[in-house]
Amino acid sequence: MRLFFVVILTTLFFFNNLASASDNQNTKEDLKKTGDQFMSALLKGNTEQAYKEIIPSAGDEKERFTQQGMSVSAYMTKVREQIGEPISFDLIATQSIKEHFFKQKYLLKFDNAAIVWEINYYQPKQGWKLVDITYNTDIEALFVN
Repeated sequence: MRLFFVVILTTLFFFNNLASASDNQNTKEDLKKTGDQFMSALLKGNTEQAYKEIIPSAGDEKERFTQQGMSVSAYMTKVREQIGEPISFDLIATQSIKEHFFKQKYLLKFDNAAIVWEINYYQPKQGWKLVDITYNTDIEALFVN
């Protein structure tokens, strides 16, 4: 009987840890894959879907990123109307402060313009949390060190 409880508790502990691991990306490599998926959806014109897919890593800020996704979707529609469809994206930089902060910078490229996207994560204890997604057209800032 005692062995039965030990097996049950061990199994519950294992599945609890497995579920926690799938809720938060645990490595920077996982974050890079998430960033690439986000940018791939943007490239295809699926801005709201891009935000929906990245939201699970947002911790308590899910509603804020849902709202941001709708707002950015409207912006990207206007961009496409004015300058056309994007042709590709490229991860141009990653930065980290130990295991506390992690930033990815992407370039969403159009024929005559580019948009810089930054995705920022914070890890307070264990498990990365999405804290910010920003975009801008300040290409000059990329050259400043």
